Amino acid sequence: MEPGVRLLPIEARDMVPSAVRWARAVHTAVAAVPRQVILRPARESMSAIVWVLAAAADYEDRIPPAFTAAVLAREAGVGARVWQKRTAWLRQHGWLEHDGQHEHSGWRLRAPA
Repeated sequence: MEPGVRLLPIEARDMVPSAVRWARAVHTAVAAVPRQVILRPARESMSAIVWVLAAAADYEDRIPPAFTAAVLAREAGVGARVWQKRTAWLRQHGWLEHDGQHEHSGWRLRAPA
């Protein structure tokens, strides 16, 4: 892949509508967290990651396993450690889960219960 070439859409109008709603809901939830808990750099990287996850999602809110963490992190413009920390926060708070149907399954966007 050439530097600067994106695999995923960057405009919300080019994404699955349910994934766009998910991304906006996550942003609302993150905005409610006090700024002392999630600092500005973390909010910015979280925003990039959330939009990349939304862009990768299909009409069943699943992210195909072909979109590995390394590919998605590169699309979001973050390193592996930042990717790991932000997606861990999303999983911990019920926004993201492993699809789990088999060992090569991807991820699924979720709304917390």
